Amino acid sequence: MVQKTFVPSEFVRSVGQDLIGAFEFARKATTPVLVRDAIEKAVRDRLELILPRGIGVGSGCVIDTKGGTSRQMDIVLYEKEWCPVFCVNQNPATTYYPSEGVLAVGEIKSAIGKRELKDSFKKIASAKSLFRAFQKSDQNLHVGRKYGESGAVTAYGFHRDQTNLGDIFGFVLAEKSTLSVTLPDPSKAHQSKPKAVLLGHYRENVRARNDDVLCPDLLVLLNGTVLSPATLTEAKPYLPTRTHQTLPHMILPQRAESPFGELIKQIWRWYREEFTAQIPLET
Repeated sequence: MVQKTFVPSEFVRSVGQDLIGAFEFARKATTPVLVRDAIEKAVRDRLELILPRGIGVGSGCVIDTKGGTSRQMDIVLYEKEWCPVFCVNQNPATTYYPSEGVLAVGEIKSAIGKRELKDSFKKIASAKSLFRAFQKSDQNLHVGRKYGESGAVTAYGFHRDQTNLGDIFGFVLAEKSTLSVTLPDPSKAHQSKPKAVLLGHYRENVRARNDDVLCPDLLVLLNGTVLSPATLTEAKPYLPTRTHQTLPHMILPQRAESPFGELIKQIWRWYREEFTAQIPLET
């Protein structure tokens, strides 16, 4: 049956459903490394299909001007027009991107369990903790620019120590979790808070790192669940900061008709609303 209208959200949802099939097809490869490579390639291809052309999709390591280097990232989203890309022997695994030109990093897992969650925390933190060369204004504000802009940066000043503005977005994408994830039943108005093994392990990783801004910003399970950070204190909204008064947080599971679509929306929001620094000339 021919549709009379084109619905972008339906298209993105279909791409996400197709990605589940790609994960399954990737498991036909003969070694764990080949399976992983095939899964990561499938995700990169679909991100490139949907994201704006100004966002490049690659993999490799993020670097800064102080000599810092992240661990190898499955997904690196960068400013395609402005970000230098340093590729050793045309190998995606040995490609390096200056932190100021990187929008987001992602970890891709076939299924996420305790070990995979801990590994994702470490890898994403290695990119988020890198230095970004922000200038300072007369008011001691960090001065940034919007992603995709190359000109003057004097219009955007903010207190970086009090917010997660100016950070790299970090996400984890998996087909499913090997740990239990209990979702609230919308038909039960007075149901108790969701308790699940995955949430417990997430909280352990938050406490071990003791720094909200270095934690993943989003966990996506393609089988229908999106997990976003929320405070343990319901009366206060979740706002990751670099101050010692940061509220402890966990992840709140929510059902999603289009989990992949939720990831695309968050990446797109970060690209439109968040800040980065001017790419240093000495890069």
